[in-house]
Amino acid sequence: MDTEVPMFGSPYTHIRRSPQAKPSFAGLRRYNRRELETNVVVQDSEGWEIPLDSVDISPTGIFVRSDFLFEIGEEHTLIFGVEDKGIFRIRARVARVEEPQDDDMFAGADLRPGMGYEFVDTEEETWHELCAVVAGA
Repeated sequence: MDTEVPMFGSPYTHIRRSPQAKPSFAGLRRYNRRELETNVVVQDSEGWEIPLDSVDISPTGIFVRSDFLFEIGEEHTLIFGVEDKGIFRIRARVARVEEPQDDDMFAGADLRPGMGYEFVDTEEETWHELCAVVAGA
């Protein structure tokens, strides 16, 4: 249900209680992203591994689907393959967590539980290879 609530007693300033459009980070992105569905192994410094699936990638990060969510700031090694580019092994930090919605506030918005990882200490050659992946080259 969409309700508007006047703010500060003004009839001109309203807070909208339900989204009118699909939430998007497109205007906040520093680099283009490309849809990429591939297997990603999340590896801890102690050696345990969790297999996940990616949603999209940019030269600076990757989003993975997961019902098991790590805390923002945790660092892991991500291992994934891209056709014609080989296997990537990159250190990454959890930068964003998308939790499953219990209510239907975002119903139909195609939000999936998972984590946005930011690559850290990426070597220049790896950076160029990631740019080529995103460009589809």
